Amino acid sequence: MRFALRSIGIIFLLLLLVLVIAVGWHWTTLKHLRVAQSGSVTEVEKFQPRQIVKGCGATELPRYDQNNPLSPATVSAMNAYSADEGGVGLMVLVHGRIAAESYREGASMQTRAFSFSMHKSVLALAYGAALAEGIIASIDDPIGKYLSEWADDPRGEIPLRAFLTMSSGLEKLQQTEWRSIQFNFSDHVTDIALDLQPTREPFTQFYYKNTDSQLAGAALSRALQAHGEQDYASFLSSRIWCPIGAQDALLWPEKPGGDPRFYAFLDARLRDWARVGLLVMNQGTFAGKQIVPGNWIEAIETPSVNNPRYGIQTWLGSPYEPARSYAPDRALQVPQAEPYVADDVVFFDGFGGQRVYIVRSAGLVIVRSGEVSFTWDDGVLVNLALNDLQ
Repeated sequence: MRFALRSIGIIFLLLLLVLVIAVGWHWTTLKHLRVAQSGSVTEVEKFQPRQIVKGCGATELPRYDQNNPLSPATVSAMNAYSADEGGVGLMVLVHGRIAAESYREGASMQTRAFSFSMHKSVLALAYGAALAEGIIASIDDPIGKYLSEWADDPRGEIPLRAFLTMSSGLEKLQQTEWRSIQFNFSDHVTDIALDLQPTREPFTQFYYKNTDSQLAGAALSRALQAHGEQDYASFLSSRIWCPIGAQDALLWPEKPGGDPRFYAFLDARLRDWARVGLLVMNQGTFAGKQIVPGNWIEAIETPSVNNPRYGIQTWLGSPYEPARSYAPDRALQVPQAEPYVADDVVFFDGFGGQRVYIVRSAGLVIVRSGEVSFTWDDGVLVNLALNDLQ
């Protein structure tokens, strides 16, 4: 009898522990969800905890003091469009020099703003650095080679490339379901992604999913740790952020010591995003030094099998679509009234109008941050600048 009571007591304590953990997960999710429903994109400290990607002191970006290739009328029109869509900051570089820079009242060159999914394109650059050092052998490796949780799971056979090009074939989280809310706001983001099941073969459909980026990031993180690196934040700092002369940026990890949200929330200053844009425009070099292999930049910009507008965690400007879609069954689309004047536009896409546009043929980088806009037209800023530079 005493043994039976003791067993019941142990079971009760285990159930209580499970309940406490579940309630904790839900509480964290609801707390972050409540915070997300208010405030500006510049309130980057409101989600906690934050993890620092250390910079090494900002290097100055040269500026046009005279002979600016952009006319005052063009700069005014670009500023006006960004402001009309809730702009926080706008910067335009031509051949590596600042041709325009402006901020709304209350913001400055020191203002960080939420990047949302622009982080994905930096994750792609981090992969390039890891490939160069042999930390990742190939993006055609099965993901289970790097994710121990899937080492003996059929999902572990899916190549890394499938996740990096949004074609993993894993189930998609519907935006209104609780799992989706938990994935975005809980403290066990990677666990939720690891629990997703396959619904189709890899490389059979493009479907833009944050969970694909999260799993690709988790695989990179595990590979870094296996090679003696401290973590993703320190790797990003030493291989990319410091070499391009950037200041500190912030990641939003799921919990202290947990994985960052690899799909979003690398929150940095406008000028530092401009440096990343220059790194891509200059084929992986910055200030004459090769930071990311040039052939990897080519790979990032190569259309993927299932979407000619998407490379590796990076969007491509051609072929033209009047409304760019993220997935076949998603209503959210990004309008573009006119085709780009140049056919080599590539860009980082952050939710609601956060952008880094790169046009190598024109030596053009445009960086823009702003409050979330559902009417943002992807063609306006780029074509205003290109038409003036012709």
